Amino acid sequence: MIGSLIRRYKNQLGDSLFSIMGLVLMNAVAQIVAFPLLASKLGEVGYGDLQYLMAYINIITVSVGSAANLARMTAPADERMRNNGDYQLFLLLVALLGLPFTLLVRRFGGVEMDTATAICYYLLFVAMAFRYYVDVAYKLTLRYRRYFVYYCVIGAGYVIGTLLFMRTGIWPLALLVGEMMGVLFAYVRDDTLRRRMLCPSPAISRTFRIILLLCLSEGISNLIFNADRLMLKLLIDASAVTVYYLATLVGKTVSMVTTPLNGVLIGYLARYEGDLDRRMMNRLLLGTLGAVLLFTGICAGGGFVALWLLYPAELEAVKPYLLLGSLAQVLYFITSIFTVILLRFASKGYQVVINGVFGVCFFGFSIPATLSFGINGFALAMVGAGAVRYLTSILCGYRRAGQVAREKKSAA
Repeated sequence: MIGSLIRRYKNQLGDSLFSIMGLVLMNAVAQIVAFPLLASKLGEVGYGDLQYLMAYINIITVSVGSAANLARMTAPADERMRNNGDYQLFLLLVALLGLPFTLLVRRFGGVEMDTATAICYYLLFVAMAFRYYVDVAYKLTLRYRRYFVYYCVIGAGYVIGTLLFMRTGIWPLALLVGEMMGVLFAYVRDDTLRRRMLCPSPAISRTFRIILLLCLSEGISNLIFNADRLMLKLLIDASAVTVYYLATLVGKTVSMVTTPLNGVLIGYLARYEGDLDRRMMNRLLLGTLGAVLLFTGICAGGGFVALWLLYPAELEAVKPYLLLGSLAQVLYFITSIFTVILLRFASKGYQVVINGVFGVCFFGFSIPATLSFGINGFALAMVGAGAVRYLTSILCGYRRAGQVAREKKSAA
């Protein structure tokens, strides 16, 4: 049976393997080389401030880049290639908005930035927005071997950037070089991104509306994913940011690995002719529940090993939060995979509902819990909000399956 499944899904498994290997390599460079060196040079408070500032970039750039990416992947087949310029124009508008955003963060963010750091911070904002979009080229063409090279290029850029940081002390350089090299590689190597470059299509207003809807959904999700750094900095201090970030280190890394997996998934789902039924939902429910248990154990155990090897000085402070932090991150990325499946079969409005409920629960749970019980309260609140998001997505899936059943019954 296992052999037949492997033969049946050989191409999909190979595609997933290439993209995941590439992202694992890129993140290995970031987590083993770049971030430990940043932490050792900046110290616990300085590193906490870095993660706090990166949260702002991650919330915006990942949201807009991923939204443009998903909008193009789920567009009608005849528009995916033709409307390339619409997505690039949207990202350029976001890049312009990054200028006042950087000035506001520098003035009111609560962390000092000199002029050189602020300029590189803004450039990182722009580069990451485009980088989260440009890998759409590999999902559209299914060139997953080139996808692997793309991630290797980014990883090599992180090494170069980290060396520049060690010489200059400008921390955004550690990531900026890799992000820029990845974008440049994608544009040079794939004409999917150069076709009708910056040329608006007749459907640009509709494209923008779809991107903005997905931005709302992705923004809520990424706000929660990165809000630990913002809230812990504001409600406790920068040291609390470092402690909780390290408690979720492996979980966040695994969550990043779901990005290419989601890309492979949406690439093949775009060609799938079937629909979501109750039988498929039952399988997805059992599969996701099993994945939550399995990956929580892996992330908690892997987190302990990673801390022991890379952050031994922080190990004792972080250990009490490893299990809860890992469970919260696993619930997040398992639900994210499921919502990508739901995006193919159901209304895009479901994404807003799922992440809207998540946002309300997160802030409703975490603020009082953190004020009352500190980091432990925050960790419990993250698990609670993640569980509600997971259950909401499952209920939305069953609702769509029920609609499909009724449509088939009425058609018969």
